[in-house]
Amino acid sequence: MKNILALLSLVLLLAASCDKHEEPQPEPVPFSLKSAELIEQSFDFNWNIFKALNDEAEAGDNVVLSSLSIMQAFGMAISGAGGDNLDEMLSVFGFDSAEGLHEAYKNIREALASADPKVVTEIVNSAWYRDTYTIKESFFETLGKYYDAEISGLDFSDEEKSKQIINSWVNNATHKKIPSIVEDISPEHVLFLINAVYFNGEWSSKFDKGKTIDAPFYLTDGGSVEVKMMQQKADFVLSHGEGYLALRLPYGDGTFNMTVILPSEASSNDELINNLGGIWEELIKDSHKVEVNVSLPRFKLECDYELIPALQSLGMKLAFSDDRGFENIGAGGLIISEVLHKTFIEVDERGTEAAAVTSIGFDLTSMPQELEFRVDKPFVFVISEKSTGAILFSGKVENPLG
Repeated sequence: MKNILALLSLVLLLAASCDKHEEPQPEPVPFSLKSAELIEQSFDFNWNIFKALNDEAEAGDNVVLSSLSIMQAFGMAISGAGGDNLDEMLSVFGFDSAEGLHEAYKNIREALASADPKVVTEIVNSAWYRDTYTIKESFFETLGKYYDAEISGLDFSDEEKSKQIINSWVNNATHKKIPSIVEDISPEHVLFLINAVYFNGEWSSKFDKGKTIDAPFYLTDGGSVEVKMMQQKADFVLSHGEGYLALRLPYGDGTFNMTVILPSEASSNDELINNLGGIWEELIKDSHKVEVNVSLPRFKLECDYELIPALQSLGMKLAFSDDRGFENIGAGGLIISEVLHKTFIEVDERGTEAAAVTSIGFDLTSMPQELEFRVDKPFVFVISEKSTGAILFSGKVENPLG
């Protein structure tokens, strides 16, 4: 009988709502040049996992993910990996050494938590193990040092009580928006590694609720749905390139941004996602603001994924099949049996972490003085933090109603 490890990744992306977190924000943590360089090495993973999930999606499906959350969960797993399995996992995430990965992930978690006092960013980790299974002390030490993980041994034979304890942590970590993720604990389960990301930010320039109107959103299949379309006129960074038009919407003091990327009439969301790495390099260089009439749909979405097929397509295979690949966690053979990733997104006039789209494509050099960025068709979005260069969330919205 093989012992199995489960990785669970939870992402909560919220508009600033009535239950906004009000605890004092920590002092800003400097982000080292070395860590920035290491994070840049792993940029490809952001786009690769996005593309892999988009390739799996059915036509018309929304796709929302946090590569940051996936990285944190796998960072903990890599703490116990060895041999060819370790090399394979590091390669997928763009690192040459486990030490470099752990140091970068620790620094980015701490830097993001304090990057903007007006934006709440919480990145928390936990490890839950069967209390009859012997875990190596060195594994726990790494989880504590680099991931500040809460570590608890539970009597997994009492399945209901163990699920209640773990899911209570999940509920608290996501501010009651995702009440549970563990549905069953089998006799083979010995360890759950869980990351949760909570993001709650207000727009730097808020939308006036009085200007929100009912408007059509045009779907890929030719149909349409009626959405609540938020509207405002303000100065934003507006960029364009081959096949796309993009708008940068800042949160708080402007450290965090949502970039909405719209395909031109001759392009598509799939083409944007396939080329997002190169497009992103172009977008982050642009800083010129212009006055724009913006229309953005209000929406709430939930997505969940089993990530193993996508990760296998990126070259990670031994983690799910080689029972000698995690001998630095414990004896007896250990493989990853599931990698669950769940997201909740809510968007309104005060803030958001999802996206925007427009049905127009044009060249900035020939635009009229009255610029319009109307999000009324499927679009791609990326939420990032500029001081670290970190990509927190990315996705495509095919239907704002879910």
